[in-house]
Amino acid sequence: MRPFLLTLSSAARTMLAHKATASPCSFARPASCLHVAPCQQRAMTHSCAHVAQSHAAASQPDIRQLARMAQIGISDDEIKDFLPKIGSILTWFDQLQTVDVGDAPPAIHASQLGVQLRADDAVADAHRDTLLAMAPALENSYVRVPKTVIGADAEGAVAAASVAASVLASSEVAAAPASAPSASPPAAPAAVPTAPGPSGQPVPAADFDALLNLDLRVGRITHCEKHPEADSLYVEKIDIGEAEPRTIVSGLVKFVSVEEMQGRLVVIVANLKPRNMRGVKSAGMVLCASDADHTRVIPITPPAGVEVGERVWFGDKKEQPTPSPPNAVEKKKMWEAAAGGLRTDAAGGAAWHGSPMMCSVGQVQAGSAYSDCKIT
Repeated sequence: MRPFLLTLSSAARTMLAHKATASPCSFARPASCLHVAPCQQRAMTHSCAHVAQSHAAASQPDIRQLARMAQIGISDDEIKDFLPKIGSILTWFDQLQTVDVGDAPPAIHASQLGVQLRADDAVADAHRDTLLAMAPALENSYVRVPKTVIGADAEGAVAAASVAASVLASSEVAAAPASAPSASPPAAPAAVPTAPGPSGQPVPAADFDALLNLDLRVGRITHCEKHPEADSLYVEKIDIGEAEPRTIVSGLVKFVSVEEMQGRLVVIVANLKPRNMRGVKSAGMVLCASDADHTRVIPITPPAGVEVGERVWFGDKKEQPTPSPPNAVEKKKMWEAAAGGLRTDAAGGAAWHGSPMMCSVGQVQAGSAYSDCKIT
């Protein structure tokens, strides 16, 4: 029997109950709760066939309409096959109503049998003051849990589980009764791990690792035109030393003229996953300095004489690991992690947490008019 026969039968009972008051089908148990064994099906077919035929003749359910109600696709052959079977099931439902259940014991709730639904005893608002005292220390504490634990994600999942266990342990301490009014205040959250930055200064270790895995390249714009489908976008062809120029889409129409873009030296993020920008696939991003209210935006520019395709670095960390592939950059959100430290210095030079962005002929610049601006 097809699995959705009972679903159709239940819908048929509802329909027939409205169509014919003579139908005794008012059994309240949902069809999904009934399981018919094969032997019962055969017995039901033989013993109830004549009843099903008379039932169907009296009030034929519209199988196609029932299938639409149940969102089930059904063919003409299936309709012919299902109609007598549904009649038999309807008759079976009718016969269930005649079963005497007067001696059956009433339903027993699990709690009456001593079954504990939870292992602990919940205490509501027992230590509210303690929890409120801990709130400032726990504010803005986030735990990032990977979606999957496959391959490279396994290490991150273990680390996230460790942090989650630490937060859980802290919450259990908060819920425990205070031993005395003079109990020591809760410990401050653990400091973010740091590492020596490009110029030796301490920086967030995870952000620095993300920065080293980005592929920041010097490029030259060989062609620039307005996007045919978006007034605020440019479509640029940028030479970064590859066999063919990169196509990159940038939202710079309001800030830089086409003439200023032509032939301009820029720095691009070359290992971002390509994105479709209003019908044009953009294979990278041009880095720009922007003031606080985003009214002035300018691409950062390497000094003249630099070779296109050169990979920039920060501080004295000229030696860098091989850049991560685009899929890994997107999956691990490396650009988002590193971008927060990118700003111009007091003289308008590009930097990351104060370490200058360098190429072989000097520091990459935005210009003195763009001092202490965010780079995106």
